[in-house]
Amino acid sequence: MPALALLLLLGLAPLHAAETVPPAAVAPVPTAAAAPTASASASAHPLAPTELLRQAKDVVQDSLHVGVDWLAGGKSEPLVLERGTASYLANALHGRKTASGERYDMNELTAAHKTLPFGTRVIVRSLQTGREVAVRIVDRGPHLKSRIIDLSHAAAAALGIKSAGLSQVEIVESPSQTRQQKSLP
Repeated sequence: MPALALLLLLGLAPLHAAETVPPAAVAPVPTAAAAPTASASASAHPLAPTELLRQAKDVVQDSLHVGVDWLAGGKSEPLVLERGTASYLANALHGRKTASGERYDMNELTAAHKTLPFGTRVIVRSLQTGREVAVRIVDRGPHLKSRIIDLSHAAAAALGIKSAGLSQVEIVESPSQTRQQKSLP
């Protein structure tokens, strides 16, 4: 971050060239015979360079941790990744290996998607029932072009789409996934 932008952020630089920056308040220097120690004189000054750098570092770190929300000035809406038709996996597949190598468990909240990485957590929102469920991608599919995701038996039950078999859904970025991607190491 450029120094001028940092100073503007902290309110220490003028916004326009014609404006003047008010002088910083300076603590009175004691007139006692003994000179104060270096640490006492540095802490007496309200804008000591080390304190100014610490404040600037905190502001920058906070803005990086908050990411887009900080820039937008508030909470941003979750990102809709895809809209389309969802179906659910047959119970006959229970116990078989998935493309990720783990066994399909119809009682877990999992799903199959064509391109999302294994382990990705997304929220599937049914447009018919209004319900939503968080699922983890563990397999590849669906293998029909008209469908965008295959849900586990438990996920379909949570959405209330078991009896219909199909539902129009939105796949939404999971907030936990968002925080993991935006957090700093």
